[in-house]
Amino acid sequence: LARGRWVGNALADIQVIYRQVPKTTGAGHFGARIVFRPDKTMFVTLGERQKFDPAQDLNGTLGKVIRLNRDGSVPEGNPGISQTRPEIWTYGHRNPQGAALRPGTTELWVNEHGPQGGDELNRIIAGRNYGWPVISYGMNYDGTTLTELTAKEGMEQPIAYWVPSLATCGINFYTGDLFPKWKNHLFLASLAAEQLLRIEIAGGKVISQEVLFKDLGRIRHVITGPDGALYVLLPKRIVRLTPAP
Repeated sequence: LARGRWVGNALADIQVIYRQVPKTTGAGHFGARIVFRPDKTMFVTLGERQKFDPAQDLNGTLGKVIRLNRDGSVPEGNPGISQTRPEIWTYGHRNPQGAALRPGTTELWVNEHGPQGGDELNRIIAGRNYGWPVISYGMNYDGTTLTELTAKEGMEQPIAYWVPSLATCGINFYTGDLFPKWKNHLFLASLAAEQLLRIEIAGGKVISQEVLFKDLGRIRHVITGPDGALYVLLPKRIVRLTPAP
């Protein structure tokens, strides 16, 4: 994790402020979303680098959500579930690629890739264990059993999960005014399913889902723009969504 200053058309004074522990090799599962909180701290999601078991190891940060100050130091108020890695906020994650604060709160919501099946949407609660790889709604890519368990005491259940996988990516709670009926709804981009999903949440539960469009290519991210439009990152283009006349 690095920070720098934007000067003219370039970054200057780039400084690495945090490194994942342990440093490891692997082809994927980087996680790597950054979400800034109103208290000047930030959440960072870290994948388990396709190593499985380290997601449950509280001596490292693979498969974790961590909370840091903006200089990379550890803030007060973290749950203290690890004596060696006090930055850990939650653990048991596979590959969290979407993260966003629910509007008007400091409540973090995260989606993450499952294996073959079992992509998840989770509400992140400090100190909790989200189960990977002990529990999962998916299977190995060769069709063999990954785990017999979809639930276990002391491990959180997802708010929603998808079988087959969507290959979930960026998420964003809509906060604009152009689509008043969609206020505070969650929008989810997907890669393999090539679709943009609108999710309505009430009482901490998903009460409806709607596919807005699909088959336009792998969708990386969606955000609320300052003009209230939705901006969607498609292959080779950014699409701006506004209401029809």
